[in-house]
Amino acid sequence: MISPTKSGGLEIQDWHLKSEDKMELNASQNLKNYTQYLPEVKRYLGELEHQDLWWTTVAMVGKINNENIDPQLLESIVDTQKEFQSLRNLMIDELVGRYLNRANSEIILKSQATIDILIRNLFERTADVGFLATDDDLVEYLAQPETTEQDQEFIHRRIEEYVAKYSVYDDILLLTPAGEVKAKLNPNNPVTRSNDPIIQEALTTNEPYLEVYRPSDLFPNKPNSLIYAKRIESTQNGESKVVGVLCLSFEFDEEMASIFPKLSSAEEGYEIMLLDDKGSVIASNTPTQHPLGKKMPPPSQMHTPQGNDQGLNYTTQTHGYQGFKGLPWFCHTHASHNVAFSGSESSNDLGVVIEQDSPIYLKDLDETNLKVSTLLLIVILNGKITSLKKDVKSFLPVLDSFQDISKDIQTIFSDFIHHIHTVLVETIQNKVSFSATLAVEIMDRNLYERANDCRWWALNSTFRKILSDHQDKAPVGEEETETLTDILQYINQLYTVYTNIMLYDRKGKIIAVSNPAEGHLVDTILPQPQDTSSCLSIQDTQAYVVSNFHKTELYDGRYTYIYHAAVKHWHSEHKNVGGIALVFDSEPEFQAMLEDTKPTYVNKEVDASTFSLFTTEEGEIIASTSDQYQIGDVIDLPDKVKHCKNGDAGSINWHIGDQRFILGYKMSEGYREYKNGDGYENNVLSLVFTGF
Repeated sequence: MISPTKSGGLEIQDWHLKSEDKMELNASQNLKNYTQYLPEVKRYLGELEHQDLWWTTVAMVGKINNENIDPQLLESIVDTQKEFQSLRNLMIDELVGRYLNRANSEIILKSQATIDILIRNLFERTADVGFLATDDDLVEYLAQPETTEQDQEFIHRRIEEYVAKYSVYDDILLLTPAGEVKAKLNPNNPVTRSNDPIIQEALTTNEPYLEVYRPSDLFPNKPNSLIYAKRIESTQNGESKVVGVLCLSFEFDEEMASIFPKLSSAEEGYEIMLLDDKGSVIASNTPTQHPLGKKMPPPSQMHTPQGNDQGLNYTTQTHGYQGFKGLPWFCHTHASHNVAFSGSESSNDLGVVIEQDSPIYLKDLDETNLKVSTLLLIVILNGKITSLKKDVKSFLPVLDSFQDISKDIQTIFSDFIHHIHTVLVETIQNKVSFSATLAVEIMDRNLYERANDCRWWALNSTFRKILSDHQDKAPVGEEETETLTDILQYINQLYTVYTNIMLYDRKGKIIAVSNPAEGHLVDTILPQPQDTSSCLSIQDTQAYVVSNFHKTELYDGRYTYIYHAAVKHWHSEHKNVGGIALVFDSEPEFQAMLEDTKPTYVNKEVDASTFSLFTTEEGEIIASTSDQYQIGDVIDLPDKVKHCKNGDAGSINWHIGDQRFILGYKMSEGYREYKNGDGYENNVLSLVFTGF
């Protein structure tokens, strides 16, 4: 059984991978299966076998010329050869183990990240369907026994506005309880009435929403649809009545097409598939080899990747997000042996030298190497002393040959240990680079939702009507303030990533807040007047304003972002009557993103040295997992990181004081339209440090 940690090295855990999940393979037994894909192993094995053969040959010559030589000396030569053979096997086991561990790490990381990123996205969809189903305009529309063309146009514009913000949907349907389509986003969707059982299920279920992935007559132009459904209820005179069903169609294929290349380039050769619980392929980054609908063996959670003649395979379910795990899907990844073991070719040489005081220095191997060299040196010295005492000159050439063997073995083993160190460094490189990419990808996707939230909530009809009515009149009355507050509180109860949601008028005066503990803010002027002014100058419903990452009294004197969108006049979208401000709960949210993606290691010293940061381009810290680096501090970034462009990623060798680190980095590049042409620019660096 491979146990790489026995040599003082590190067996690297994967994202959330526990130590007991490491690949347990006997490298000696599996050598014939792997050496053809590991040229360095083949080279070292060949060199060591050559030395072993030469040792045997020289020993045989020594036996022939053994007159007057103590037999114990010859036995020592044989015993020392056995020590050499034992070290050779140990070295080969170590190297194969390191390669397998690196391959193991890569395939697990890619698989787990693929499904977990998707599930994080779909978690947001469950909040969407729950909130949109209570939208006053949608409820009123479905509650009407008859609707006019004007009503239909209004609700269609409302749905269009929603998808203009939450662009992850390709269609939205409003249906009566009988299945009649009352409104739809996509004019090319021919459906007018549906018999899909999800309608009746939504009408009767006690679940907060329904989630299905399958063919549906609701969306007949798609072979399969990922649908989120919820019944819509109208409350009148204290009585609740079901008036219809809301169905959201998620852009599943488009979403998977965006996830796959972020986690594995086509050149890498990893075949990543999303499977349903019966083993059918529902998404794939290699549609030619694994087309949609292809049947794979029924999936189950693997603790470690499994090897076969074709390569390595790993299947996993999601870890979930805030208790949400979605549908019973699996991510299955296959890597041929050539792909699985090609990591060293893709890792740039950082010029890292592993010193003897490093926690990943292979002390045990080094000591064993020294032991074999010392034993052989003792044999040679004893032999020379005996030869000189007994005047047996014929044995001296044999001893000289053993001295040459000793030097060659010492060189090979030293190079061997250095190469194992290189594989360890490459494994760390891969992990910190991947973790940095994953962290900032999750951040961009999360903040995409925040930009959507502020713009959509600003379009709330009640907000618009009340603020329009009072734009040039008396202040908002107590009853109307209570109405606004109730709506804000309801929103904030559903969307808990905000500490407060505030409405303000055209002068920047706060008129209602969601957080009862901050009611004292009402009738005060919002700080950061430049942000308020920018928001009140917005010309359309797609634009939004985000504050700088700053310390604010709106967040108890801590650092955060505040998201703004303009509240439009009820009768004119070209006129602003106020704004909405969302105080993002940045500390726990960003902290969780970094903690969830931070690499972990079995080696306790290496694990303790590892930490992650989000920073601005200037090095101002946005979030940190280390007590040594506080939010708002400025870290002096290395030039290569400081000057990288959007989407740039990699790893470097970096020293902070006396501490040596391998630093993985990734510059944010946005998600969908967020920070990609929507007018908002905010570059964030994701940094992951592992000490060595």
